[in-house]
Amino acid sequence: MTLTTKETQVEGAGPAGEAGDRSDWKVVLQFFIVPLALVAVLVTVFFGLQVLRSRHPDPRTTLDDLESKGGFLLPWVGDPKRWQSGYDLSLLLRSGDGVSTAAILPEMMRAFHDARHPGDPKLRRYLALALGRTGDARAGTVLAEGLEDGDGETRLNCAWGLMQIGGAPALGVLRQAVTSHVDAGVRKMAIFALGQLGDREGAPVLRRALGDPDTDARWNAAIALARIGDASGEPVLIEILGRFTPDGAPTGAAAQTRDASPALNAVRALALLRDEPARAALARAAQSAGSEDVRRTARLALESPEPPAGGASP
Repeated sequence: MTLTTKETQVEGAGPAGEAGDRSDWKVVLQFFIVPLALVAVLVTVFFGLQVLRSRHPDPRTTLDDLESKGGFLLPWVGDPKRWQSGYDLSLLLRSGDGVSTAAILPEMMRAFHDARHPGDPKLRRYLALALGRTGDARAGTVLAEGLEDGDGETRLNCAWGLMQIGGAPALGVLRQAVTSHVDAGVRKMAIFALGQLGDREGAPVLRRALGDPDTDARWNAAIALARIGDASGEPVLIEILGRFTPDGAPTGAAAQTRDASPALNAVRALALLRDEPARAALARAAQSAGSEDVRRTARLALESPEPPAGGASP
């Protein structure tokens, strides 16, 4: 009987011991392991953010990322990292900060050319912007080729890039685009670029553009001519402004809802000409234009002093 009693006591002690062990582990987990794990996660996140903040990308490393062709899904879904790197590169060059691109320009040009083969339009768009922001005349060659790209936005960015580069070769390409490019968007951008660059030698090209079949191209040509002090497009500018006067368009709330940008640009262009027809059109707009912004800008144009010879960009 004694042995039976002792065995019973030993068997009874087992579950109680196991419950005590489990309780101890719960305490350890609750007060030590879980807090330590949270601290480890927070410390990792903190130092990870510090590393990201301390990283200062530069054109060289960004271009290296852009030229990476890794990824087994690349043939099917493309590589988002490449066009993202192209975007980052364009932003880096926009910020300036004394960044020198002379050493990496050949690689940028090659990357722009190579991006046509896998059909990566986003990458070519951003590279066109980046090439323009270098201001390096050597980039004009690939940007001129890009005017014939199959993607419309890439073509526009190439025309914009040529405007940023400037110089005789770029001006020649832009004049040719104004004259014969089939894309109205490219013609509009090229016309705008000639005006921005003050291309007086391109005045004959801009005068011919006053007859462009695209309305916006005609308007841009008139504004560009005014920027170089040529009044050939004055009737077009007066026509634009007339759309915001009682005889040409609704006034009041209906006119306020319309985009007044064309009329505002026409006011600034007429302010550069300052001849009698221009002043008369500005006076009418100051009195009766349907948009308050147009009326105010016209009044300021009439009150401002005479611009210097040749005018300035409005």
